[in-house]
Amino acid sequence: MINKNLICILFIVFILFSSPALAYTLDDIEWSDSKVSSATLKWGSAVKADDYTIKAEDFDSEGFVSIGIYRSGVLLDKSPVQSGNGFEYRDTEKGDDVRVFVKSMNLDIDDWTGNMENPTAVVEVYDRGIPEMDITIKPEKDEYDPRTVAYQYIEASIDIKNKGDAKAYDMDVEIDVDGMELADGKLTYNYISVDEDEVLDTIDIKLEIPHYWEETDVDITVTTKSEDINGDILEDTETETITILPVVELVITKTIAEEIYMDETAHISVSIWNNGIYSLNSVKVSNTVTEDLEVQDSVGNDLTVSFSPKETKAKVFEYTLKPTKTGKYTIPTTTATFKDPDGQTRTFSADTSTIQINGPDIVLTKTVSPESINPGDSTTVKVTVKNQGNRDASVVTTETIPDDVTFVSGDLIFDDVAAKGKSYSYSYVVQLDEIGELKLPETTATFIDMENYKGEKISNTPVITVIDPAAVSETSSSSSSSSDNTGQQGSSSDSSYETEYEDDRVEPGFEASFMIIALFAVYFVSRSKDRS
Repeated sequence: MINKNLICILFIVFILFSSPALAYTLDDIEWSDSKVSSATLKWGSAVKADDYTIKAEDFDSEGFVSIGIYRSGVLLDKSPVQSGNGFEYRDTEKGDDVRVFVKSMNLDIDDWTGNMENPTAVVEVYDRGIPEMDITIKPEKDEYDPRTVAYQYIEASIDIKNKGDAKAYDMDVEIDVDGMELADGKLTYNYISVDEDEVLDTIDIKLEIPHYWEETDVDITVTTKSEDINGDILEDTETETITILPVVELVITKTIAEEIYMDETAHISVSIWNNGIYSLNSVKVSNTVTEDLEVQDSVGNDLTVSFSPKETKAKVFEYTLKPTKTGKYTIPTTTATFKDPDGQTRTFSADTSTIQINGPDIVLTKTVSPESINPGDSTTVKVTVKNQGNRDASVVTTETIPDDVTFVSGDLIFDDVAAKGKSYSYSYVVQLDEIGELKLPETTATFIDMENYKGEKISNTPVITVIDPAAVSETSSSSSSSSDNTGQQGSSSDSSYETEYEDDRVEPGFEASFMIIALFAVYFVSRSKDRS
């Protein structure tokens, strides 16, 4: 038969442990650190402690101070207290507990009269302590890579300590792993009670490493829910974030020399490694070729390839570039694009690289001024030598004077060191007699630098126009005659033509009047000389 006494005892124990708020007294309370520390109260003065006011109501010569506890101006309790003692009050309406402790008193009794002059009491005020959980989550690593064999699981330890001021009752521990699968351990725990400063046994969990197609942060969150002695529910939580790397990563390597000389070539090679645990089909690889260097080989810009896990495709693109000018140039990146099983587009790119082209870069510019002359006139030819590169070079120019051009004066050669980034010029004068257009021959420059890099550059070929004076005169006469005819005809059907030349016309008869005035002036001047 079942022992009825045993059942009663077990029931009582269950009630005591599971529902602490049903039957606790002020003597059962664990008090918190003081809310008010060493407050000195005079006769009738008070101090605030949260929602409560503690007031020294009265003193007597026997060493007692009457302490009143008020809330919202209403006296809740009052008690006489001696130094080194205190009293407690339970506010059942608000569910709070208050303790007032008198540390010391000074009655300040006058020796002659025996009366208290200015008595004071030093008090401390406490409220009911509550439990508080300190939660520490320690994963083995901050980052996990499902592509490696070193870590097949996410392992984490959880430590919980009651750092509060009182015991916790009926505490539940819940572990949220952000959708990850549990490989070992439990995600929920219950503790009948946790004493103040008690440290629980470490909780260990093991999780499967999830598979994501992009880098993803996941959270391990631990939450505790417990009751204090009054039955109030208290909750504490802590979260630790870890990073999961993607299951597939395409590593694109684009190799090129960082620095070459103008007389060298740059070899480019592109390789791709599938650093992943899944096969990839229909990966589109795009490679843009720089326009700053001359491509020496026939190379396409796009191709489609497939990859097995951990497979490398070596030299998917391979070609050579030849420098055309000095400077630092960016080599465009190569990209690989595919769709994951969820239909999302994933793109991987090679790191951007640069190449430095060194050497002199000689540029010749040839100009004439004026560009149009009359037969027998002269014009000036100017040649500019500019080194646009980043190395000095010795430069020698060569000029060619055509047979039908007469050299008049000036310099016909530049023979010197052209410093990097500097410009130099020389000029000479030539005379032309024959009518027509003459294209001057190009100027040729040979150069060599300290690295023994040498080459040849040529200039542009400017044109000199020798104007036919007779043709110009006929053109002027024709224009004048056309203007006169237009004036005689009066209005014309082409109104724009009339408008264009309207401002150039001369008032009729002005030339004849001017001639008559000039003749009269000459006549009077001659008469004046004869008389003298």
